[in-house]
Amino acid sequence: MTTSARLEPTATSVLPGEEARVGLELRNSGEIVEAYRFEVLGAAAGWAAVEPETLSLYPGTTGEVAVVFRPPLDAGLPAGPVPYAVRVLPQEQPQSATVPEGLVELLPFDRLDAELTPRVSQGRGSARHRIAIDNRGNRPVSAALTGADRGGLLSFSFPPGPAVTDPGRATFVPGRIKPKRRIWRGQAVPHAFQVVVAPEVGEPIALDGTYLQQPVVPKGLLKTLIAVVAAAAVLAGIWFGLLRPAVRSAAKDAVKDPVQAAQSQAAEAKKKAAGAESAAAAAQKAAGVSPTAVPPPGSGTVPGPDAALFSHRLKAAPSAGSDGSDSYTVPDGKTLRLTDLVLENPQGDSGTITIAVDGKPLLAPALENFREQDFHWASAILVNAKQKVTLTVSCQQVGHPPTGTAPTKCSGAALISGSLE
Repeated sequence: MTTSARLEPTATSVLPGEEARVGLELRNSGEIVEAYRFEVLGAAAGWAAVEPETLSLYPGTTGEVAVVFRPPLDAGLPAGPVPYAVRVLPQEQPQSATVPEGLVELLPFDRLDAELTPRVSQGRGSARHRIAIDNRGNRPVSAALTGADRGGLLSFSFPPGPAVTDPGRATFVPGRIKPKRRIWRGQAVPHAFQVVVAPEVGEPIALDGTYLQQPVVPKGLLKTLIAVVAAAAVLAGIWFGLLRPAVRSAAKDAVKDPVQAAQSQAAEAKKKAAGAESAAAAAQKAAGVSPTAVPPPGSGTVPGPDAALFSHRLKAAPSAGSDGSDSYTVPDGKTLRLTDLVLENPQGDSGTITIAVDGKPLLAPALENFREQDFHWASAILVNAKQKVTLTVSCQQVGHPPTGTAPTKCSGAALISGSLE
């Protein structure tokens, strides 16, 4: 054979997204000038090449080319050894072709994403969420799920054991959130919480969410029940105290003077009807319900006819290691129906941003988890007159935007929207 070829080294390793080179030494033992072409064989052929593509050697001389491996950063390339070979093709004497073999090791890499859906839930008891774990690396990932809230008022449950996700696949893990105590009456209470996805290798991923706990007894239900009971009592009093005795008396006195009996019954009916109406009015007054009362505008699931669209921007710019706040106070005699909220972190600062209603936290996500985040509530959050909606920014580290002058303070803002009635 007039051509010999040898790989040096025969085994190497490469990380996807990077490059590795292996030398291929050739010798022309023939008596004529020979030109060589090269072809990479095996699973590595799609991301390997020989540089230069051709080589010419005089008789009795040696030369060298490089086998270059450039695997893409793709979950479809699993970590592990990949055998390959290089076919050396002499142009003048093709019968002297040779095929040296080697081994390249694909190193593992990890790229893990996670998402919580829905980010905002509500209910009187438990609420169900789903955590999507997307493995974009080239090896299986095992991750444990935990949940926590600031006040320790919620309990979290997930399937037992870690969630295992294969390369290039997504795993959907169900989760259940349940308040430890029920709210029987009053306003809905928001609970900010976090679900943490902790892989065996790499940094954990924190997912922010909010659970809006509704009272067991809806607002206004008790007064409505009392009014219904009072109305039923009025009808029962009219029947048993007026109509039923009148019918019996009329039957007995039918053979007597009809006119006198009718007048007597009418007088008695008026007296008892007035007594029944007085009893009903007293019962309704004791329940705090006016006999002619109607629900105030906006007390249902939609704004009242006189409601005006509302939008206000809160912003704060504290220095690193300090807090800054801004608030909006609902005017006297008004009610704010809060339905939309947009949080802004334009500089990429680190810390926390808290939205509170009347001193009770509604949301408290970490600044480093978002640049802009929006929320929408199908069931509006009611903020009564003289109550405050407060934005508080806790600045841990000032961000560094890619362009412009470096800021010296954190910058956080919130756009609150809804209707004012």
